Amino acid sequence: MSTDLQSQLSILAHLRHELRNPINAIVGYSEMLLEDLEATTTDPKVVTDLTEISLCGKELLNLVNTFLNPELLNGDTYALKTIVANPTLQVELQKPTQQVINYCQKLLNTANIDSINYSEDLNKICTAASHLSNEIANIIQLYEEVQSSTSIAINDNLSTMNLSDAPEYIADRHEELSQDTILIVDDSQANRDLLSRQVEAQGYRVATAADGRQALEMIQKGQYDLILLDVMMPEIDGYQVLQWIRHSNWQHIPVIMISALDKIDSVVKCIEMGAEDYLPKPFNSVLLKARINACLNKKKLRDRETLYLSKLAEANTQITQLNQLLTAENSRLSAELEISQRLQKMILPKEQELNSIKELEIAGFMEPADEVGGDYYDVLQNNGQLKIAIGDVTGHGLESGVLMLMVQTAVRTLMESNQTDPKKFLEILNRTIYKNIQRMNSDKYLSLCLVDFHGGKLKLSGQHEEILVIRSGGNLERIDTIDLGFPIGLEVTIEEFVFQVEIELEPEDVVVLYTDGITEAENDLGIQYGLEKLSQIVKNNCDRSAENIRQIVVDDVKKHIGFHKIYDDITLVVIKKR
Repeated sequence: MSTDLQSQLSILAHLRHELRNPINAIVGYSEMLLEDLEATTTDPKVVTDLTEISLCGKELLNLVNTFLNPELLNGDTYALKTIVANPTLQVELQKPTQQVINYCQKLLNTANIDSINYSEDLNKICTAASHLSNEIANIIQLYEEVQSSTSIAINDNLSTMNLSDAPEYIADRHEELSQDTILIVDDSQANRDLLSRQVEAQGYRVATAADGRQALEMIQKGQYDLILLDVMMPEIDGYQVLQWIRHSNWQHIPVIMISALDKIDSVVKCIEMGAEDYLPKPFNSVLLKARINACLNKKKLRDRETLYLSKLAEANTQITQLNQLLTAENSRLSAELEISQRLQKMILPKEQELNSIKELEIAGFMEPADEVGGDYYDVLQNNGQLKIAIGDVTGHGLESGVLMLMVQTAVRTLMESNQTDPKKFLEILNRTIYKNIQRMNSDKYLSLCLVDFHGGKLKLSGQHEEILVIRSGGNLERIDTIDLGFPIGLEVTIEEFVFQVEIELEPEDVVVLYTDGITEAENDLGIQYGLEKLSQIVKNNCDRSAENIRQIVVDDVKKHIGFHKIYDDITLVVIKKR
C-alpha cells in the first residue's frame, strides 16, 4: 500500500471517528434514559420518542459507515475529497440529526418527568446533535483540519514523559481494596460521562482523564484495576498510551481499547500491543459489563498468582536459609555423633580383660546407629569384685556420649572406693549424675542395671530391660528389673526405689543382657525383632559358647533388619557360667 493511500485511509478513519463521537452520545444517552424510564414513566409517548431518538442515532451510524467506507477509495489517493464533498452525504446525515434535535425539544417542552437525569440527558443529546449538525455542514473544513493535523501519524516517542520515579507494583494491593477502580480515558466529555455512568452503575469506582498525557500522569500517581482507553486522541493517542503502559511498571493493569474506529486492523493492532480487549462505540451496556467483569476476573487471578509466586519465592528463600542452617547443624551433629561413638568404643572392656575372668565366659557387642550414641555396657573387676553394667542414655549426640562417659567413670570410682551396698552405690551414682546434668542444663538421663557376681551368684539392681536366664537344661527365666531401681539422673534421690535380687548360677547357665536396640529393631514392614524371638534363639543355642551365642544373635538381628535403617544402638552381653 502506498504512503499516500495509507494517509488517505487514516484521514478517513479520523473523519468517521469525529462524526461518530456525537452519534455515540445520542445513542448512549437515549438508551440510558429508556432503561431508566421504561419501568417508571406513565406516558408511553415519552418512551416512543426516546426510541425514535435511539433509532435515529443508529441510522446515523449506518450512514457514516456507508458514505465513509474505506472501500470507496478503491486505491485512488485523490478520491477522498470527492467523497467528503458529496452533497448527498450532508443531506442524508442532516435528516436524522435534525429529527433528534426536534424530538429532544419536544420532550423538553411537553413531557413531565420527575427524574434527576431526564432534562440533563436530553440537553446532552440535543447538544451532541447540534455539534454533529455543524460538523456535517462543515465536513470539508473538518476534512482539511484532519488532513493537516500532525496527530494522524502515530509517534512512538514519549520522551517528554518522566518515568524515572515510577514505583514498583505491589502484587497484593488488590486484596486491600474493597472496590475496583476503573480509569476512563477519552477526549470526548460526552463519552467520558456516558462511560462513567455505565461503569458506576455496575458498582465500580471511576476516575477520568481527558487525554493521553493526563492519563499517563494519573496512572503514575493512582491505583487502577482497569483502564478503558480511547484510541483516537490529540497529542498522545491511545496506541502510545498502551505502548507506554506495556513497557512500564504498570504493565499489570489490563486495558480495554474503545474507539469509533471499526477497522479490523485497528482491533488487531491493539490486541497485538497488549490490550486485553476492544470495544466499539457506541457502547453496548451488556457487552461493556461482560468485558469489564472478564478483564477484572483475569486480573484478580493474575494478582493472586503474583502474590502466591511472591510468597512462594519468599518461602523458598526461607527454605534455602533453613537448609543452610540444617546443613550446618547436620555437620555439627555428625561431628558430635562421631565423637560420641568413639567414646562408646573407647570405654568398652577389652578382650583380654574378659578372658581374665575365670568363672564366667563373657562376650559383649555394641554397634552404634547412624543417628544415636547412647548405649553403655562395661565389665569391671576390683579386689575380687566383678561388676557388669548395662545402660541406655536417652537422646543422641555429644551430650549422651558425655553422660555415658560420666556414668562409666562414676561406677569405676565407686568400685575403687569399695562401695558394695547396692542402694548406696546407685544413690551416690544418681546424685553425681543428676548434679552434672543440672549443671549441663540437659534433659538427658539413663536406664541402668548393675550385675554383681561373686561365689557363683548374680546380684541384680537397677532398672533396665528384662534379663534372660537360660538354665543348662534349656529352661528360660525372665527377670523383670522394673522394680529394682529408677532412671539415673531424673530425680535428685532414688535410694528408696532401689532393690536387689539374687540368682544362683549353675555351670553352663546363660545370662543375656541387652538394650532395646535389639528387641525394637524393625524390618522393612515395620515388624520389631521382639523379646520372644531373642529368647528363643538364645534358648536354641544355649549349649554353645558365649562368643558363639553372641554372634548368632547379632547375625539374626541384622538378618531381620535387612536393608532397613538402624535407628538405635545395638548392645548385647552374653554371660555363661563355666
